Amino acid sequence: MEEPLQHRFSLVVATLGRVEEIERLLVSLVAQQRRDLEVLFVDQNGDDRLVPLLARFSAEIDIVHIRSSEKGVCRARNRGAAQARGAWLMFPDDDCWYPDAFFQTLEALMASEPADIYSGRPTATDGRTIMGDFATEPTALTRDTVWDTLMEWIVIVRRPVYEVAGGFDAALGPGSGTIWGAHEVQDMILNCLETGATGQYFPALTAHHPEDHGDRRTHEHAQKMYRYGAGLGYVLRRHGFPMRRFLPEIIRPLVGIFVYGLKADWAMARRSRQLLLGRLQGWRTAPARHTARRSDLEPVLPKA
Repeated sequence: MEEPLQHRFSLVVATLGRVEEIERLLVSLVAQQRRDLEVLFVDQNGDDRLVPLLARFSAEIDIVHIRSSEKGVCRARNRGAAQARGAWLMFPDDDCWYPDAFFQTLEALMASEPADIYSGRPTATDGRTIMGDFATEPTALTRDTVWDTLMEWIVIVRRPVYEVAGGFDAALGPGSGTIWGAHEVQDMILNCLETGATGQYFPALTAHHPEDHGDRRTHEHAQKMYRYGAGLGYVLRRHGFPMRRFLPEIIRPLVGIFVYGLKADWAMARRSRQLLLGRLQGWRTAPARHTARRSDLEPVLPKA
């Protein structure tokens, strides 16, 4: 007979280079006052910087410390999920944190709207939506809605559903070693939906993250937009979206290039250009639809 699950929620945190932010995350989780959480830290640091911090919190929350020499956020998430014991998986960023009533709100939604996947809205502490445009009303997760309802650290998925879908694609996301630098959560959730899983988005389910106030006019930011764009193009074609769905993603940065060019704002025109080129390259280099399970894909650079 199998042993009963010791935890209801397993939170897998891929981390590199952060300590103070991890402390803030742990403080927010301890404040939930739950004994059915485990937090699995997949530590990609080459030193012991996290050891004292994790030891300090280990009496208050169940912590699993996993060392990893491999880089890549999706590799780390998959590795942590493989050791998870909970019925539900979450994937907090190492610099996010949760309001005190997060799990209370989540449990109420689970009771009223049964599903295999739940997602929420990223906010500042004053309630403002951050990190993009998100749906303002509750909605089912579908191929059409995953683009404005998902943020990695506010997604809760049944562990068996995640496993059947193959987890995260290691060729996507930060640290993957490819140009496809974003939209790994859309890819994973689309895989889950294709297995027959159901999902719900609730804007009332919120969590927090630092806002990005970086300079959007730098070369580094333009390159980041290239990787983000490549991730979008890859995922759209990977999942069989038609050209009519992809065209608006091309037209918008084209308009940006034109408008910023008229204003002689060359830095922002460059940003739009890199976003356009990334989306085109991501679409062009995407493999044939579902030729391999995500867990089998190697994080190699696509051919030019």
